[in-house]
Formats: sequence, structure tokens, C-alpha cells
Amino acid sequence: MLHPVQLDGKVRLLTWLLRWSSKPANEMTLQEIEQQSQTPISPIVARIMLGQSLPMQKITDVVTAGRHGDIPLKLYYPRQQSALGVIVFFHGGGWIGGNFQTHDAMCRRLAHQSGVAVIAVGYRLAPRYPFAIALEDGYDTLQWVVQQAASLGVDANSLIVIGDSAGGNLAAALCLMAKDAQKPNIRGQVLLYPITDGTLSQPSVKQYANGPYLTKAQLKRFVQDYARTPNDIYHPYFSPLLATNLTQLPPALIITGQYDPLHDEGQAYAERLRLAGNQVQFTDYMGMIHGFLSFPGFCHGAKPAFAEIAAFIDSLFKEPSVTQWSS
Repeated sequence: MLHPVQLDGKVRLLTWLLRWSSKPANEMTLQEIEQQSQTPISPIVARIMLGQSLPMQKITDVVTAGRHGDIPLKLYYPRQQSALGVIVFFHGGGWIGGNFQTHDAMCRRLAHQSGVAVIAVGYRLAPRYPFAIALEDGYDTLQWVVQQAASLGVDANSLIVIGDSAGGNLAAALCLMAKDAQKPNIRGQVLLYPITDGTLSQPSVKQYANGPYLTKAQLKRFVQDYARTPNDIYHPYFSPLLATNLTQLPPALIITGQYDPLHDEGQAYAERLRLAGNQVQFTDYMGMIHGFLSFPGFCHGAKPAFAEIAAFIDSLFKEPSVTQWSS
């Protein structure tokens, strides 16, 4: 159900700070977006906006080879132990922005609270690299993680994909791609306010077209920049909600925010997964805006959402590992 926007004081302050700190993506040139991505975030701004940077046992930067060239990765280890479970993480940013530093604090929290390794993927960005290059970077990374699991100190049978916003889109699409290829075996998927419908036709897109943070105009820019042609939007790897077959997919946790234009497509995707016979956990965080897990100091929903993710991951590892697909 859609509601008039009623934000608490901290979230209102956050939306003001976000609007003040940067032009909306739909008003920026490609050069401005790329320059913003290359500009380091000051430690003070990062601490205020993104929250505490939790210590890790080890953080390593590596590069792996993919079909489109080298793919930079950042590996987070919360503890010294072999055969850790592993999260492969895909950052948000509308497929055109975002990077390791914008999601460093989130990756640290995921690793700290879940106790598993996190591998963040520096996938190629649109529009220079349109659909489905980011997705193929992601798939090549999953294959590499499985192949190199022993040297990475992770368990190839405990592979989880997580992404927020456009990263959630990539995580969902990778589960479809892995099912189609029948490899690798993905233990679970966590989709944080994901883009699942590139047609932007869900009611919440209209209801919250002007924010309070993400807007319909920004979403249009993201979709236009990511798609090579208008027909791409209807491909299930672009819009998982439009897929005709959603059976035999990994257990899913889908999280949405109440005041998010993407609210309805996250909810609709959860329902379609459930109807297709998949294990699904769906939570809508009241009073929250798009991207709320990135701002734990401002958004009261962030702390319980991270706890829910950690509990979901723990529950996956308590179940025996199985292959989703019939031979």
C-alpha cells in the first residue's frame, strides 16, 4: 500500500544533505558522473554520511580476468579462518555510478555481522559498457571465486550474491544466468531495494516520482544508459520481474523501503519468486527511503536490516548445500 511521505527528522536531514552534496544523476553529464566516481570521499564526509568503518582482519585488492578484460575486486575478511562462507557483492549506482569507496562501509558491516568473507566487484559501468557487460563481469567473477575458492580461503559451496539497487538487479539476474548455465551453484540471494522492472511501470514509481531521494527522472536516466536498445529492457536479465520462468532459484531475502520508487517491483518480485516455488523472505522497512542501508546514522531501519541479513545468511548455512537445478 502506498502512503504519503512522512519522514522522521534524521531521514529528512539525510535527504537534504544528499540533495545538497550532489546534483541529481539525471542532470549530470557522463563526464561529471565519471569525475564524481574518481573523486575520493573525504574521511569526515564518509564517517558522517556512511557511518563507522568497521575494522577487518584483512582487506585485499585483487584483479581477475574476465571476458571483457580485467575486473578489480576488493576482498574483506572479518576473521582468520579457512573455508569461510562468501558473499559476492554488487554495488548500486544505477549501473552508471558507485564504486568500492561508496560501499566500503556497507561491505565491512556485511562481513562483520555475517562472519563471512565479502568480495566486492568493480564491474564495468554504463553507458560506456552497456547491458549486459556488467552482468558478464559479475558472472565471470562468480566462476573465478568458485575456481579459486581454496586459495581465497572460502567455501565454494557457500556462495551468496548480494546487491543494492542496480547491484540488486545484477544479483537477481546472475541467479537467472547461473540457473540457465547450471553453474555456479548459488546458496542464496539478498536483494536490497532492487531494480527488477526496467519498464518503470510499477505504481510506486509514479507515487514517489519526486523522491524523497531517488526519483523517476533518475531511474529513466539509469535505464536509458544501461540499455543498448529499448528491447533490452524486456530481457529477463535486465528486468527479472518480466522473466517467464522463475522456478528453481536460490532462497531469497528481499528488502525494500516504504518511500522508495522501487518499492513495488521489489515486493512484486518477491511474490513471483514465492509463487514459482522458491523460498522467499520479504521485509518492507517502514519510513525508509531508497538506499537506507548505506546511511545507518540517519536511518533507524538500517541496523535491524543488517541483523536480518546476517540471520538469513546464518539460516542458509544451517541447511545442507544442494544444487537448485534438475539435471
